Amino acid sequence: MSKKTKCLAIRSLVLTSFSYGAVSMPLAFATDLTQIDRLTQQWLDTQRQASHLMVDWQASKPILEQRVTLLSAEKKQLEDILKYSKDSQEDVTKRRTELLEQQSNLEQQQAALSNKLALLLNQVEHLSELLPPPLKNVWLQQQDDSSDDNQTSKSLQAVLAKLNSLMDFQKRISVHEGPISASTAGEVMVKQIYLGVSTAWFVSADGELKGRGQVQDNQWVWIEDESISANEIKKAIDIFEKRKQADFVELPVNLVASKATVGGLQ
Repeated sequence: MSKKTKCLAIRSLVLTSFSYGAVSMPLAFATDLTQIDRLTQQWLDTQRQASHLMVDWQASKPILEQRVTLLSAEKKQLEDILKYSKDSQEDVTKRRTELLEQQSNLEQQQAALSNKLALLLNQVEHLSELLPPPLKNVWLQQQDDSSDDNQTSKSLQAVLAKLNSLMDFQKRISVHEGPISASTAGEVMVKQIYLGVSTAWFVSADGELKGRGQVQDNQWVWIEDESISANEIKKAIDIFEKRKQADFVELPVNLVASKATVGGLQ
């Protein structure tokens, strides 16, 4: 038998033996091999999926990190806005409380001022009866024409204007011309020279009617007085109006009445 023929025979025997053994393998072992193949395939699939996920993660990571940064910045902005809003609300509440307190104080001051103003108006009304006619006419022109919208303010302005007129009249000498009622001649036009608000003298153009003005029984009155020199009154008026040079003038003054009147006007 040649060498080649001998090798073929041995191979055939081995294959025959293997085939016989394969046929005689237990069925359970074949099942295990199938399961192993399936699990192996699943493992390979899982590995591929893991690889794909890793690639996707590497590609998405920078975008996600940037988004996280932006969201963090937005969160901080929102927190700052909320904090500012809270602080602003607290400031508004505090300011509102302060304004309410100021309003309450102003209302109390307004009520106190209104009460004092009412008393002052009564005093001013009483004083108007004591004033000489020229000043009383000024006061009539300064009457309070206030409306209900701002009565306190306008009333106070009117009172102050009257008091200013009073003080201005009190500290100077003034000359006026106007009619007075005389007991003998009725209403006569006379010239009047005032020394403040409590004392005055009058004289008619012809010098026949002369006298003084003063407060008597809580009102201003003109009193005819023959003892007063008409020339002295005219001289005082001429000096005041600069028609004569300054000189001494002798005119009677009722000191008691004058003192009482000035005190009442103050």
